[in-house]
Amino acid sequence: MAMIVDAIAGKLLERVTGLVEEKAIMVLGVKDELQKLQRTMKRIGLLLKDAEKKSIEDESIKGWIAELKDFMYDADDIIDRCMHEGTKILQDEPDHELSASQTVCCKLPLFCSVQSLQFRHAIANDIKSLNDKLEEIYKAKDLLQLLPTRSQEVYSTSRATDRHSSSLVESDVVGLEIRDATRRLVNSLTSVDEQKCRVFSIIGMGGIGKTTLAQFIYNDPEIKNNFLLHSWSCVSKLSEPELLKEIIRNCNGHYGESTTITELQNILRDKINGKHLFIVLDDVWDSNKWVDLLRNPVESGATKVRVLITTRDENVARKLGSVQIHNVNKLSTDSSWELLCKKVFAGRNLEDMQSLRDIGMQIVEKCDGLPLAIKTIAGVLITKDYSRKEWKRVLENSAWNTSGLPEELQRALYISYEALSSPLRRCFLHCSLCPVDIDSDFVVREWIAEGYIKEEKNELMEDIAEDYYKELIKRSLIQPKPVFADESVCTMHDSLRTLAQVLGQDENLCGDLQEADLNSTTTKLRRLLISSTKDVVSLPQIILNQKCLRTLLIPAPSRLEMDVITSFSLLRVLRLHGVMINHLPNEIGDLVHLRLLDLDSTALQELPDSFGRLTNLQFLTLSHCKVMQTLPKSITKLCNLRCLDLKGSYVNHMPKGIGKLEKLNDLEGFVIGNGVDEDGRVHEGCNLGELQSLHNLKVLQIQELERAEEDVGASVLSSKKRLEFLRLYCTLKTYTEQEINRIEQVFDELCPPSCLEKLIINGYFGARYPMWMSTRSVHNCLVDLIFLMLSNCKSCPTLPSLGQLPHLKYLKIDGATAVVSIGAEFLGSGVKLGSGKPPTAFPKLEELHLWNMYNWEEWSLDGEENEVESSRLLIFPRLQRLSLQDCPKLKALPRGLSHAHIQRLYINDVYSMETVEDIPTLSEKLNLYSNQYLSRVSNLPAVKKLFVYNCPELECVEKLDSLQSLELCDGESNSLPEWLINFLQEKQQSFDDQFHLHLRITVQALKGCLRGSPAWSVLEQVPRVTAYTEMENPIMYLNYTKEPPFYSTNLEE
Repeated sequence: MAMIVDAIAGKLLERVTGLVEEKAIMVLGVKDELQKLQRTMKRIGLLLKDAEKKSIEDESIKGWIAELKDFMYDADDIIDRCMHEGTKILQDEPDHELSASQTVCCKLPLFCSVQSLQFRHAIANDIKSLNDKLEEIYKAKDLLQLLPTRSQEVYSTSRATDRHSSSLVESDVVGLEIRDATRRLVNSLTSVDEQKCRVFSIIGMGGIGKTTLAQFIYNDPEIKNNFLLHSWSCVSKLSEPELLKEIIRNCNGHYGESTTITELQNILRDKINGKHLFIVLDDVWDSNKWVDLLRNPVESGATKVRVLITTRDENVARKLGSVQIHNVNKLSTDSSWELLCKKVFAGRNLEDMQSLRDIGMQIVEKCDGLPLAIKTIAGVLITKDYSRKEWKRVLENSAWNTSGLPEELQRALYISYEALSSPLRRCFLHCSLCPVDIDSDFVVREWIAEGYIKEEKNELMEDIAEDYYKELIKRSLIQPKPVFADESVCTMHDSLRTLAQVLGQDENLCGDLQEADLNSTTTKLRRLLISSTKDVVSLPQIILNQKCLRTLLIPAPSRLEMDVITSFSLLRVLRLHGVMINHLPNEIGDLVHLRLLDLDSTALQELPDSFGRLTNLQFLTLSHCKVMQTLPKSITKLCNLRCLDLKGSYVNHMPKGIGKLEKLNDLEGFVIGNGVDEDGRVHEGCNLGELQSLHNLKVLQIQELERAEEDVGASVLSSKKRLEFLRLYCTLKTYTEQEINRIEQVFDELCPPSCLEKLIINGYFGARYPMWMSTRSVHNCLVDLIFLMLSNCKSCPTLPSLGQLPHLKYLKIDGATAVVSIGAEFLGSGVKLGSGKPPTAFPKLEELHLWNMYNWEEWSLDGEENEVESSRLLIFPRLQRLSLQDCPKLKALPRGLSHAHIQRLYINDVYSMETVEDIPTLSEKLNLYSNQYLSRVSNLPAVKKLFVYNCPELECVEKLDSLQSLELCDGESNSLPEWLINFLQEKQQSFDDQFHLHLRITVQALKGCLRGSPAWSVLEQVPRVTAYTEMENPIMYLNYTKEPPFYSTNLEE
C-alpha cells in the first residue's frame, strides 16, 4: 500500500540526501545523478497521500504503487553497492583526500585501474537508468489523476512521541458484564458433578474479549483451589507435539527427549494421573486437537477435568461436546466509553473528558462494542490534544468507510495503523514475521537492519528502535506478556496480526512454505520466515527465480542448502539457528548488503575469512556456538558492526584490532588474552586497552579477566557514558597470592560509569571487593544501578554496603563462601530520601536472593558495632521476594526482618535454622524446602500460602491466621505429621471458606486419611482436601469438599 511506499521512499530519500557528500560516493563520480534522483523522489513523495486514499479500491493505482515500490528497493540496492565499492576504495587508499572540485582519475592513479573504471561506468549507467525509470513513473500521475499534497510530514520519520500515554499496562476491564460472566462460568466449572470430563466454550468474534474473560476465569481463586493442576495454551500457534509439551510443562512435568505424539500423550496421562486438571485451550479453530490429540490422555489420566476453550466458531464448540457455551456480547455504549476513557485519560483531565464525551461516544459507536477496536483507537487519541477539533478529525476519518479489507477486520484497527508515523508502520508490519512471541532484542535489530530506523545525532539507533517498540505497546498494537516484567516479550492479537499480514502480504510471508499459496503474490517477496519441523527445507522455484529476498529467517532447527542462501545477493537479514547449521561457504562474503547475521546455537567451527567483505554488517550474533573457538582476523574490517554477541560460545580470543570497530554498542563475550588453535599455534588477542576507543558501548561482557594486565587505565570503562549493562567474568579455579593481588588491581581500575543500570560479577577471586564498591564510593559509582548479581566471589569475607544504592531493585548473591556473618555493614548508612525522614536501606529493593553461602552462620540487621545508627534505619520497604537457598549453617533470620514488608519468603536447604516466626508483614507465601532442623513456624498472621517439603523435625505450626492454602510433600512418613493434625484442629473454628489442604504423601499415609480413619475426624472439617501419591503407578488419590459435600478416592476403604 502507499503508506508502505511512503516509508520506503522517505528512508531512501534520507539515504540519498545524506550520501551525496560522502567521500565513498564522490570517488565514484555519481553525485550529479544522485542529486537528480533526489529531486524526482521529492516530487513523487507529494503524490503518495492521494495515492494512499485511492489505492485500496483502484487496481490501477495499486499497480502504480507496486511498480514504485519495486523501484525503491532497486534504488536502495544500488546505493548500497555504491557505498560498498566506494568504501573499499577508500580503505585501500586511506591517505587520499578529496574535494568536490578534484578530478578523481588525475589525483588518484589507483582509481584509474581498468576494474575501477568499469565499475564506475556500470554504476553510473545503473543510476541513470533509475532516473529514467522514476521519471516514467512520475509522468503516470496525470493518467491516474494523482494530486500532490503540501503536507510537511510526507517523509517524516521522527520518533513517535506521546505526552499522554503511559508505559504501564493497565487492566482493561470495564462494566459488570465480564465479572458476572466470570462468576457464572466459575460456578459451573467448580460445581460438583459425577461426570469426569466436561468442556465449556467461550465464543465470539475476533477482538471481542474471549481471551480476557478466559484469563479472569483462569486466575480466579476458586479455580486455583478446586484444581491442583492448571494449564493454558494458545492452540492456534502450536503444532501438535508443541501443544503436548507445553501442557506437560504447565503441569510441572518433564518430557526429556521424547518427540513423538504417542510418547508425549503417555507422559501427559501419567503426569496428571489421579489429579484434578483445569485446562484452557485458547483460540481453537477446529476440534481435532482436543478430540484426536488431547481427550484420550486427559480423560484416562486425571480424576476430574474441566476444559475451557475460546473460539470464533460455534460449530467448533459444538463438535467439542461443550456442555455450556457462553457467547461474549459486545460492550454497551456506556462500557465502551468507560474503556476509552480508561485508556486515554487514565484518571486525569476530567473536565476534558466531559467536554469530549459527545464526540467520544460517536467514536466508540463506530467501534461496534469491540474492546480491541476501542483500545487501538484509544492508541490514536492519546497522541492527540484534548481538543474537539482533533477528536473530530478522528471521528470523520474517511478510513471508517474503507473497503477492500477483509470484512472481519474492524476499521478502527486500520485507523490505528494509519495514524502511525511511516517508520512505525513498517515496524508494526514487520512484527507479523514473528511466529508467536515478539522478542524486543530480535525485532529491534531487525528493524535497524531493514533500514526502518533513522540514525539521529547523539542517539543510538537501538534506543530509538526501543522507543518505537514501547510506542507500539502504548498504542495497544502489541501486548506485553505478563511473565516478563520489563515488557521485553510481547504478543500480537490475531486480528492485528491479520491486519499486518493483509497490508504486507505482497512482500512478507510467514509459515510453512508447503502450505503457502505463492502464486497469489502480486509483487516480489521480500521477507520470509520459514516455520517447519522438517530437517531440510526447500524454497519454491518462484522465490528462487525472483532472488529479491531481503530477510530470511529460519529459527527452527532446519537446514537449507548454503548455495541457495548465497544466491540471494540482496539479503539484509539472515537468521539460521540450530545444530543442523555446521558450515558456511566462502561465498557468504558476497552478501555485501547483509546487515544482520544471526547464527546462534549453530554447530559452526569457524567463519570464513571472506567475512571481512561484509562491510555493511551491523549485527553478528554467535551466542551458544559451542564448537567455535576462533574468529577470523578479517572481522576487524566490519566497520559498521554495532553488535557482536559471543556469550555462551567457546571462542578463546578476540582478534587484535576489535577496537577499530567504533560503532560497537553491544559487545558480549570479549575474551582477554591470546588464543591457541587446534594445531597449538598462538594467536594474538586483546587486552582491556582495546576497549578504550569503543565509546558507544551500551552492553559489555568481559571474560577471563584473570588474564588482564594491570595499569589498563582507570577510564577504560568510566568514560563510557552510554554503558548500561556490564558483565565481568573470571574463570580461574586456583590462584596464587600474586594473582589475587593482580585481579584486585585490575578490578579497581574497572570502575563503571555512574549511568550503569545492570552489573554482574562472576568468579572474582580477590580478597576484597573493588574500591568503587567500598562504603565510601558505592553510592556514587553505582548510583543508577537497578540490577546486581555477585556470583562465586568466593574469597571476599565481607559484603559491600549495598543498602546505600538508591535505585537497586534486584540483588542476588550466589556462592559467597567466605562470608560467615552479615551485619550492619551490608546496610551501610542507607539512603536519605528527604529532610525529616529517617534514612532507608535498600529503599527500592524488590527481590533479594542469597544462595550457596555454605559458611554463612549469622545475619543481623541491627549489628552491635552500629546499633544506634542501624536502629533508626528503615529496611526493605518494598521487598517482594526473599530467597535463601543452600545456606546450611545459617541459624536464624534477623530480628529486624519483622519490620520489613515481604510478600514471599523462600527458605530452601537451610539446615541449621530452627524457627521461622514473628514476621507480621509476610503477606503472600512461605516456602519451606528441605530444612532439616526446622522445628517451629509461628506468628505469621498475614501469610496466605504455606508449602512444606522434607522438614522432618517440624513440631509446631501456629498463629497463621490468614492462611488459605497449605501444601505438604512427604514421601517418607506413613502417617500425617503431628504438627499438621494439631494445626488443623486449632483452625477448625476459623477456617476460611477458601482454605485448601494439598497433600503429596505415601500410600500408607493416604490410607490414614480415608473416611473412618483416625485422622478423618480432623480432615472432614477442612473446606477442601486434595491428597495423592506421586511415586505409585497408578497414582492413588483422595479428593474431598466439605460444602457442597464431595468425596472421591481410588483406594479401597
